[in-house]
Amino acid sequence: MPTIKDVAREAGVSIATVSYVLNQRDDMVGEQTRQHVLQIAQKLGYKPNIVARNLQSSSTSLLGYAWHKHPEDQPNLVMDQFIYHLAHAAEQLGYHLLTFTHPSDNPTSVYQDLIASRRVDGFILANTQLDDPRIHFLMKSGVPFVSFGRANPSWSFNWVDTDGQDGTRQATEYLLSLGHRRIAFLGWPRDSLTGNYRLDGYLCALQRAEITVDEDFIIRNDYKNHSIDKAFDRWLSRPQAQQPTAILAVSDFVAVAAMRAAEQRGLQVGHQLSIIGFDDAPFVRYLKPGLTTLRQPFAEITRCLVDQLHCMIRGEGVARLERLFSPQLILRDSTGPAPR
Repeated sequence: MPTIKDVAREAGVSIATVSYVLNQRDDMVGEQTRQHVLQIAQKLGYKPNIVARNLQSSSTSLLGYAWHKHPEDQPNLVMDQFIYHLAHAAEQLGYHLLTFTHPSDNPTSVYQDLIASRRVDGFILANTQLDDPRIHFLMKSGVPFVSFGRANPSWSFNWVDTDGQDGTRQATEYLLSLGHRRIAFLGWPRDSLTGNYRLDGYLCALQRAEITVDEDFIIRNDYKNHSIDKAFDRWLSRPQAQQPTAILAVSDFVAVAAMRAAEQRGLQVGHQLSIIGFDDAPFVRYLKPGLTTLRQPFAEITRCLVDQLHCMIRGEGVARLERLFSPQLILRDSTGPAPR
């Protein structure tokens, strides 16, 4: 097994120079030397002793990330994509993810334990909520952390988020361009920050088009107790000229449930009723019809999160990160012109 001495000898530099490069002390070596040393290390198959390096630097090279349990009948395949890209972005900077769970009634307890035992260098949060207690705790702790999602407009912390408002605005404007004027919205409960942002984009687009919002077309629910079926039955009890011709859903899961409810009532999705989701979950392209939806740029989001956290861990002075990434509208056959 090659050692740091072998790398130094082959590269024609000192052991100290190799150490600076491997420990990412870029201020101590030039870029040309750094690239040369890295190429030699890769050529020789050199693997640093992570344990020894961590003992010397008090670093674990681990980033904490909490798994979130979702109801078994509501799989969250989108967050599976997020954590894949997150792990990849972390590995590019020499980190690995330490995943854990926490009790819903005391979400900060595990964070306290991990901080006290110094098992991670920092945290990445997701699935945030209004006044999220985890973010409030970590802000006071002084431990480096970044968040995929917002929590409170008055709190100052490093976050990145998908611009849900811009996404649903795009989707609503697309439906308007197809001639739809009666567009329903299937959202999440009022305490959902993400759901509120996505509702705002829908309302903004209708307002710009000078279309009066029909309050009966807005559903804010957790979708238990057949609430989507009840909404469809209520809408279809109206005269045909007052029924929605399109539905914008807060997530792909909700959109698929709406497609099912429509088909059960004899409505042809994409012709008699257009439906748009949000997230571009892997399976929705294989539906019949394929679901028009909004795709979140997880590769860019996770790279931005990890880069910021890496700088914080190293103690580098960095500007506060508050950034929104616009999703991309992916067109498939679940949408079409408004029926006459």
